[in-house]
Amino acid sequence: MTTLRTIIGWIIPLLILGCGVAAFMAMGSQPPPPRIAAEGVTATAVQTVLAVREPGVFQIDFDGVVVPLREVTLSAEVSGRIVKKTEAFQSGEYVEQGTLLLEIDPRDYELEVRRLKQELKQAVLSIEEIDEEINQNVQSVELAKRQVELAHREVVRQNNLKSDRVVTEADYERALRDELSADNNLNNLQGQRRVFAKRRIRLNEGQTLTETMLERAQLDLGRTRITAPVSGIVVEEIVEAESFVSKGSPLVTIEDTSAAEVRVSLQMDDVSRIWSDSRQAPGMSPYDFPDTPATVVYRIGKRQYRWKGVLERQEGKGLESRTRTLPCRVLVSDPTDVEAIDRYGSVLPDLPPGAPKSLLRGMFVDVQVEVETNQPLVSVPCEALRPNGDVWAVRNKKLMILQPPLIQVSAGRAVFESTADGIQPDDQIVLSQIANPRANMLVVDNAIESHGDKKDAPDQQKDSPSSASPQSGK
Repeated sequence: MTTLRTIIGWIIPLLILGCGVAAFMAMGSQPPPPRIAAEGVTATAVQTVLAVREPGVFQIDFDGVVVPLREVTLSAEVSGRIVKKTEAFQSGEYVEQGTLLLEIDPRDYELEVRRLKQELKQAVLSIEEIDEEINQNVQSVELAKRQVELAHREVVRQNNLKSDRVVTEADYERALRDELSADNNLNNLQGQRRVFAKRRIRLNEGQTLTETMLERAQLDLGRTRITAPVSGIVVEEIVEAESFVSKGSPLVTIEDTSAAEVRVSLQMDDVSRIWSDSRQAPGMSPYDFPDTPATVVYRIGKRQYRWKGVLERQEGKGLESRTRTLPCRVLVSDPTDVEAIDRYGSVLPDLPPGAPKSLLRGMFVDVQVEVETNQPLVSVPCEALRPNGDVWAVRNKKLMILQPPLIQVSAGRAVFESTADGIQPDDQIVLSQIANPRANMLVVDNAIESHGDKKDAPDQQKDSPSSASPQSGK
């Protein structure tokens, strides 16, 4: 009995195990899942345009403010009371050169001129008087010479007679005294002639001094009339009529309107491009700018007005410490030569009503400077310029990420310098967006891809009947 149980205890598990193996074998094995081949790397479709070669002239745009060419402050050159103030002497009035503005009381200066004229007449009369005395002295000297000669003959004759004992010794001495008296008289007359000559020199100097003082007095008399030294606008009137002014007191400030200047601040990148202008003359100072043409544009509403100018010089001694820009001046030689331009930049034949007649100080304007360069330039649409300054180009069906030096952005196009490692003319520039751009990734132009799809379309049409035939057979 025990043996039977042992046999059954071994046989039953073996039977159960065998049944399980048989059932597993009866179910069979499923075939392995089909392998999916990895797709090859596909090219990203992009939209491209060609980079266009640009001429060697480009514009630099910046802002500026109109400032006067110069301001002239007139001061009183003589003291006195202001007796006349003309209508032109008002702030904001335009005055021509030579226009009378003020008049100082001239009576004191007129009296001084009259007094000096009288002194000058007296000096002239004194000179004429000394000339008469000199002429009379000349005649007296001639007579004295003849008298000396006669006295000398008398002495000789008396001496001969004395030796013959015809005259006495007293007669001879009397003749000798007469000769000495005649010589003394001649010497006195000759000395007077020298004194007269010195006196005439002194009187001539006095006449010259009087003439100088008269000229000064006439200048002071003329300075009592204050006239405009330049044509311009009266900026500030400082004195009023009936007030007393002393010499050197400021009277009026006039702004010269014969020309105007625009004060601008240039970034050093723009300054470097201006310095590289091909029109720069040899031998220029290192602080001078080449004669760079500039256009000054002022906007009133939707209308634009422009003036022609020249970027003339830099202002001050260097860069501003706060902005790190270089202050410069644009000279507009004729502020009244204004042109109205339309939205496309064309000049209108006539100025519209309400157009400014001239540049006015304080106007905020746009300045466009034309620079000529020998460096080749290319331009692309602004859509091709990425926010970080990159430009994507397609070369040999691969994406190239470039960082070309940007010159300017104008009229919807970005202009770059054409360098060996930058954009070249006729490069294919990517306009469309790419999700994850990488250098040397495969790209294909949309135009090429669409052209290829059109070529494949007839083949698909030819295959469509053959693919439909089995279905019809069914």
